[in-house]
Amino acid sequence: MRQLIATDLDGTVLFDRRVSDADLDAMQRWRDAGNLLVVDTGKSVFATRNTLTPVGLDFDYAVTFTGAVLIDGDYRVLSARYLPDGVAHEIASFLQGVDGLTVFATTMEADHILSDTYHETSPILEIFLPMDLEEMPDHRFIGVPMRVRDDAVRERIVADLTERWADQIEVVRNQEFLDVIPAGATKGAGLIDLVDTLTGADGPLPGERIETWSVGDSWNDIPMHAVADHAICLPWSPPDVVAACERSVGSMAELIDGLLEEAGR
Repeated sequence: MRQLIATDLDGTVLFDRRVSDADLDAMQRWRDAGNLLVVDTGKSVFATRNTLTPVGLDFDYAVTFTGAVLIDGDYRVLSARYLPDGVAHEIASFLQGVDGLTVFATTMEADHILSDTYHETSPILEIFLPMDLEEMPDHRFIGVPMRVRDDAVRERIVADLTERWADQIEVVRNQEFLDVIPAGATKGAGLIDLVDTLTGADGPLPGERIETWSVGDSWNDIPMHAVADHAICLPWSPPDVVAACERSVGSMAELIDGLLEEAGR
């Protein structure tokens, strides 16, 4: 049976835009052994490429935009879903004037910043282009990420957005970020879609059984953990994430070393 590891990036294998040599080596050995490595991230395609290319992390497939876009290891888009026309503009307009909030909007090509009350850059989303609200109707958007540090403000925003656009969006949390994405798009849904694509009649692995391992530290990883055969968190994961997993490992290298040893490789 083919095995697949689906891994989160920030706070799981990526720290201050770096991946440890031990994790890089382990993930390459995992692939060399004939297994699949899938990146399952809230980052856009642009941000994923910009982050992983300098560190030399290669993968077979990626679930990006928190499940909205699937790509292969050469960053070619396999499938994509967008927010309904006009919704990103409506949400961004609704959020104008909220203090303690930086609002972005993501197209297939780039991450854009719409407003900023922090005036500092987060390592999770470092490179972006400015965009005015008036420009938004000329673009299609996959998501509206926002950086919000205050728990009370975050909870209020989630409640307001889900009440106003309930059937059109999902709102997921990743560390100090909230991501607004198309309804039905989660890291778990993206992983299911990817496995179905790979093993379908027209896929590269038709009819194969794939055993899946999910590795992630944060709240937006819970849907991925829920659909994986084996869910793995990290020692610093919050209690909600720990409760969704079968065990914790100290690093990706620790997990892969154990799995390869069990397989006799």
